[in-house]
Amino acid sequence: MASELSKRLTVAAVGIPVCIAIAYAGGVVFAAGLGILAYLAVGEIGAMLGERGRRYVNRAGALLAGLFPLAALLLGPQAIGWLAVGCLLGLLGFATLHIPPAEMPFQTAALTFTAVLYAGGLLSFGVSLREFLPDRLEGTLLFFLPVVVTWAVDTAAYTGGRAMGRRKMAPAISPNKTVEGGLSGLLAGPVAAVIYTWIALPDIAASLGLGRLLVLGIVLGVAAILGDLAESSLKRECQVKDSSALLPGHGGLLDRMDSLLWTIPVAYFFFAAIA
Repeated sequence: MASELSKRLTVAAVGIPVCIAIAYAGGVVFAAGLGILAYLAVGEIGAMLGERGRRYVNRAGALLAGLFPLAALLLGPQAIGWLAVGCLLGLLGFATLHIPPAEMPFQTAALTFTAVLYAGGLLSFGVSLREFLPDRLEGTLLFFLPVVVTWAVDTAAYTGGRAMGRRKMAPAISPNKTVEGGLSGLLAGPVAAVIYTWIALPDIAASLGLGRLLVLGIVLGVAAILGDLAESSLKRECQVKDSSALLPGHGGLLDRMDSLLWTIPVAYFFFAAIA
């Protein structure tokens, strides 16, 4: 137990400052960083699907996923839709020409396309959120808003579930998650959103007001819980405990990013809608 904790703390001590520095750098550095994460995450999905014997265009899918953050930086968030259509046509064409019908080319393309959008498409909204504000520091702080809220929701859900958990939330997907833990997370979301925004981004907090900040926190809390359950469902489907062993003590990248893949685009759409 102590060894696992030391591994987790070591990864966190190295990873958190690196993530902050890359986010603060912004631009191509940040987009490339998210592209690398997307590339690795799609590789993890491919490895998990491989455990179930499912055909998957792993390398091409990972490369396509890595392009999404760069496209969002260079061409704006609308490029995500254009690139998604291009990926769909390219993957379907590749599968049709190279995979025999008996080996399910359409299913192969569908699985790969879903993984590409799940990791690369959703993560690319981090670039749009980071660039939403022109000031480098404020843009960085805005990007970390859903990150902080997600952390608060996850922590409250875990501690609340341990202390009060009685009723299972989704026993077929994640037996350890409880309704009481989920409600604890949903309460923590708006509290974290209000506190973080008023401290880190006071101008944004003043313009939004308490009501909209509370709504943002609730929506992010729901997204965080759904993101966690979605990845748990994928792992249950593939019959694996962790998405990989890339991060000692933490599992894989998807295990750390599962909720963020949902909360980051939700935060971007929220601010884009009220801008």
